[in-house]
Amino acid sequence: MTTRYFTSTAYHPNVLLLRRTKEADQAFVSGVWRPTPSLVDWEAGNGDFVDEITEEQARAFAPEAFT
Repeated sequence: MTTRYFTSTAYHPNVLLLRRTKEADQAFVSGVWRPTPSLVDWEAGNGDFVDEITEEQARAFAPEAFT
């Protein structure tokens, strides 16, 4: 499974970077990847605030998440 990236505006005014890996769904918060239920909620139709983006877009949005 390839890592997929998303942004979430559920935490307005902040936009968060989310990722789905083989192991977990995570949000990049305060410089650390943390578990999140946001992507499961989105899949269930309860998260219109989530948008899938490319890895390139994710790297441009939050380069510190890739160091």
